[in-house]
Amino acid sequence: MLIEKSKYKPGDVINLKLFSGDEVVGELITVSEHHYELKKPCIVVTSPDGIGLIQAMFGLDPDLENLVYQRQHCITECRTHEKMRDHYVTVTTAL
Repeated sequence: MLIEKSKYKPGDVINLKLFSGDEVVGELITVSEHHYELKKPCIVVTSPDGIGLIQAMFGLDPDLENLVYQRQHCITECRTHEKMRDHYVTVTTAL
């Protein structure tokens, strides 16, 4: 099997679109042929003020644990654009 080299590196903030319909944004810790590991992942939601972010799992201690997303559950991924990345950093700094 050919192993695809990732275009992302640890520390990049990326978005994942999951088969569930959720869009996840987080800081990439590791990426492999099978998974993405994200630090402080958040779900993108709409709000009266525009785009918002909520913690991906409320039971997760974001200072102690990362979440792993299996690549088979992702439809696509992208590098987070500057405005959303800045919002993500603001939100997660408060976590």
